[in-house]
Amino acid sequence: MFIVNFNTGAGNQQAPTLEEAKQKAVDSISFTQQHITIEDEHGNVVSIARWYGVEPTEEDEVLERIAGGFYQRWSDELE
Repeated sequence: MFIVNFNTGAGNQQAPTLEEAKQKAVDSISFTQQHITIEDEHGNVVSIARWYGVEPTEEDEVLERIAGGFYQRWSDELE
Protein backbone atom coordinates (compact mmCIF):
# COMPACT_ATOMS: atom_id res chain seq x y z
CA MET A 1 0.00 0.00 0.00
CA PHE A 2 1.24 3.48 -0.87
CA ILE A 3 0.03 6.85 0.36
CA VAL A 4 0.05 10.00 -1.77
CA ASN A 5 0.75 12.87 0.61
CA PHE A 6 0.01 16.30 -0.83
CA ASN A 7 1.51 17.86 2.32
CA THR A 8 -1.47 20.13 2.84
CA GLY A 9 -2.92 18.37 5.88
CA ALA A 10 -5.88 16.99 3.91
CA GLY A 11 -6.72 14.99 0.81
CA ASN A 12 -4.14 12.20 1.02
CA GLN A 13 -4.92 9.16 -1.12
CA GLN A 14 -4.04 5.46 -1.04
CA ALA A 15 -3.07 3.12 -3.87
CA PRO A 16 -1.99 -0.53 -4.02
CA THR A 17 1.06 0.10 -6.26
CA LEU A 18 3.64 2.85 -6.71
CA GLU A 19 2.57 3.44 -10.33
CA GLU A 20 -1.08 3.83 -9.31
CA ALA A 21 -0.05 6.22 -6.53
CA LYS A 22 1.87 8.34 -9.04
CA GLN A 23 -1.13 8.44 -11.36
CA LYS A 24 -3.48 9.43 -8.54
CA ALA A 25 -1.09 12.23 -7.60
CA VAL A 26 -0.95 13.57 -11.15
CA ASP A 27 -4.74 13.32 -11.49
CA SER A 28 -5.17 15.41 -8.32
CA ILE A 29 -2.35 17.94 -8.69
CA SER A 30 -3.38 21.46 -7.78
CA PHE A 31 -1.69 24.72 -6.89
CA THR A 32 -0.55 23.97 -3.35
CA GLN A 33 3.09 25.11 -3.57
CA GLN A 34 4.02 21.92 -1.68
CA HIS A 35 6.09 18.90 -2.66
CA ILE A 36 4.07 15.72 -3.20
CA THR A 37 5.45 12.62 -1.52
CA ILE A 38 4.58 8.98 -1.92
CA GLU A 39 5.10 6.93 1.20
CA ASP A 40 5.02 3.22 1.88
CA GLU A 41 2.85 1.65 4.60
CA HIS A 42 5.57 2.39 7.18
CA GLY A 43 5.70 6.11 6.39
CA ASN A 44 8.96 5.92 4.44
CA VAL A 45 9.13 8.32 1.50
CA VAL A 46 9.73 6.34 -1.69
CA SER A 47 9.37 9.18 -4.20
CA ILE A 48 8.93 12.96 -4.30
CA ALA A 49 7.58 15.34 -6.94
CA ARG A 50 9.24 18.60 -5.91
CA TRP A 51 7.46 21.92 -6.42
CA TYR A 52 9.29 24.85 -7.99
CA GLY A 53 7.50 28.19 -8.11
CA VAL A 54 9.18 29.34 -11.32
CA GLU A 55 8.79 28.61 -15.01
CA PRO A 56 10.83 25.54 -15.97
CA THR A 57 13.86 25.76 -18.21
CA GLU A 58 14.62 23.37 -21.04
CA GLU A 59 16.89 21.39 -18.70
CA ASP A 60 14.20 20.81 -16.06
CA GLU A 61 12.43 17.46 -15.99
CA VAL A 62 8.78 18.47 -15.69
CA LEU A 63 6.00 16.27 -14.38
CA GLU A 64 3.29 18.97 -14.55
CA ARG A 65 3.17 22.73 -15.06
CA ILE A 66 0.73 24.70 -12.95
CA ALA A 67 0.15 28.38 -12.15
CA GLY A 68 3.54 29.68 -13.27
CA GLY A 69 5.50 26.89 -11.59
CA PHE A 70 6.04 23.18 -12.03
CA TYR A 71 6.40 19.84 -10.32
CA GLN A 72 9.62 18.00 -11.12
CA ARG A 73 9.45 14.38 -12.26
CA TRP A 74 9.35 11.77 -9.51
CA SER A 75 12.64 11.52 -7.64
CA ASP A 76 12.93 7.75 -8.20
CA GLU A 77 12.78 8.37 -11.98
CA LEU A 78 15.54 11.00 -12.07
CA GLU A 79 19.05 9.95 -12.98
